[in-house]
Amino acid sequence: MTDLAGEVVEAAQGRLVRRGDLVELRSHVPANREAFQRWYADPEIAALLRHDQEPLTAFQSKGYFDTFILPLSARGWCYAIHERAEGRLVGTTALTDVTNRDAGRSALFRIVIGEKDAWGRGLGTEATRLAVEEAFETHDLDEVRLEVFSHNPRAIAAYTRVGFVRTGEHVEWVARRRLELRVVEMALARGDDGETPEAVFEADGDRDGWVEGVEVGQETEGADRASRSPAIETKRRADDSSMVE
Repeated sequence: MTDLAGEVVEAAQGRLVRRGDLVELRSHVPANREAFQRWYADPEIAALLRHDQEPLTAFQSKGYFDTFILPLSARGWCYAIHERAEGRLVGTTALTDVTNRDAGRSALFRIVIGEKDAWGRGLGTEATRLAVEEAFETHDLDEVRLEVFSHNPRAIAAYTRVGFVRTGEHVEWVARRRLELRVVEMALARGDDGETPEAVFEADGDRDGWVEGVEVGQETEGADRASRSPAIETKRRADDSSMVE
């Protein structure tokens, strides 16, 4: 009976990847598309998440989910975030842009808690911790890096609690809004013993806000991320609000 119940849950919510006290990471299923599209249509979320600061249209978000999120999740690099208590889908997270750097094999971490009533409850911090464990223990990465807008101090504080440190920052230009975005760069390296750093397990998520990173699949045009200097640099982006990568 227990095995059957587990199969029913997996069919409805996706394969279990990692389980914490508050949330579970699961593979994405097509039924998650509706919530994903709702999150990406929200202007408040777009302001904290997207480089062009614009919400996605229904057509854009559908293409994004179907051609990027689902395939990446099937390969084990993108995860749906579910509240453990009720099984509710509340967000999504991913490891992308794997590259070789001075620190070794490194991936870019992305996350969004899309359900606003889940903000400030520690779910984002725990989901970050679980994704970092997956990066180091399953994918054998040496470093996880991320980018976060400076106007989201709650996310920066949450990342810091998990053990991420600032490595630099840069400025991006949003042409349509005539706005400069200051982007903070952070990274977390695997311990010298090859294990997940203790700070990750000790993170207290009770005080976190809405945790977010660069939009999953979003790239900065013309930028060589692997060789970017830690110093502040200014980049001007083309208006790519109609492009879903």
